[in-house]
Order: sequence, then C-alpha cells, then structure tokens
Amino acid sequence: MIKEKTIGQIVTDDIRTANIFKKHGLDFCCGGGKTIESACAENGVDLAELLHDIDAVLGQSEPVEDYQSMKLDALINYIYDNHHKYIYEHGSVTAEFINKVARVHGERHPETIEIAKLYNELLADLQQHMMKEEQILFPAVKRMLNESGNIGSFVNGPISVMRMEHDNVGEILKKMNALSGGYKPPADGCNTYRAAYANLRDMENDIHLHIHLENNILFPKAIALEEQLLGS
Repeated sequence: MIKEKTIGQIVTDDIRTANIFKKHGLDFCCGGGKTIESACAENGVDLAELLHDIDAVLGQSEPVEDYQSMKLDALINYIYDNHHKYIYEHGSVTAEFINKVARVHGERHPETIEIAKLYNELLADLQQHMMKEEQILFPAVKRMLNESGNIGSFVNGPISVMRMEHDNVGEILKKMNALSGGYKPPADGCNTYRAAYANLRDMENDIHLHIHLENNILFPKAIALEEQLLGS
C-alpha cells in the first residue's frame, strides 16, 4: 500500500508528488526514508487528506521529467546544470539581499539577523559540498560507468559524507523557514526585503529537489553499481 512506502520512494516514482509533501510540511529529501504513515503521525498531518492529494496528482498526465530512468552520467550532468549552477548564479545575489535586509531592518525585525547568519553559513557549506561532489564523487561515479570489473574509485565513503552534509543543509533550511514564517515579508518590508524572501523560498525549493535527486536516486544507484563491480 502507498501509505507504507517511504516518502522518497513516492517522490522518486513521480516527482510531482514533491509539491504535495511540501504543502503538508513533510520533508521528502533528507527525511525521505520515512513512510507516509509514520511521517504523518510524527508531524500531525492528516493521512487521509495527504493520500487524497497524492491520488489527485497521480491521476493527472505523466510528469515531464523521469529522473528515475535517467542514466547515471546524464543524471549527474542534470544535477550540475540545473542545481549546482543555480546556486552559483543565485547564491551571492540572495546573500546581498538578505544581508542588506539584516542591516536595515534588523533592529525592528531581529529574526533577519539570524536568517542572514544562517544563510551565509548555508551558502559556504553548499559551495564546499558542491566542490567535493564535482571534484571527487561525480568523477568517481563516471569512472565506474566506464570500468567493468576492477574499479579504482569507491563511492560509498564519499556518499556517506554527502548525506550527512545534506542533513545539515536541511536543518538550516528548516530554521530559516521557521524564523521567516514561511518566507512571508512583513507589511513594512521594502522591495529588497520581499526579493530576499522570494529568493530564499525559491532556493529552498531548488535545494529540496537537488537533495532528493541525490539522496533517493543518484546515491542508491551509484552504490548499487559499485557493489555490482566489486562482485564481478
């Protein structure tokens, strides 16, 4: 039954369900290993309502992107082109916005000071994280794809580190979301204030999908390939 499946499995099967879990406040990336039933119980979410929303989405036409069927090298390239580049292009601009908001509005809205601190930590962590993926993990996976038996690179260790770093990113996002009330600017918020929160919301959505693609699709497939090569 679908309620006994993990959230990660459901989102992997159909990426459109990610928006449903987001709507109900359930983590589908770092918390994707929990079943729907247990996640609903832990977070006070109405299971019947969630299942109804999922059924409505699954009854629609097929999703545009089938990430699960992508070859590993194509998935890696997709993650880099659509998610790593997104952070490289938008990360520093968002930092300028939120740091300015903290300076100008911090006295009346002290939560913006903490949000700016968290965001700067997040951006620094992500830049280091992506560099390790691009220089170590991604090349190791691609080398495995070109080797039939005696592999020269191992991915299980780096993936364990990547998962822990993903968990840390997820915690920072939760804190920023809570402090900002779901990235809702106050009535007296200026255009920069609104732009900062809009950018943070978009970045959170992008990072959640980014982590899902790695935690629930790329990493398991890479580990399975390594085990296959080691056993051959």
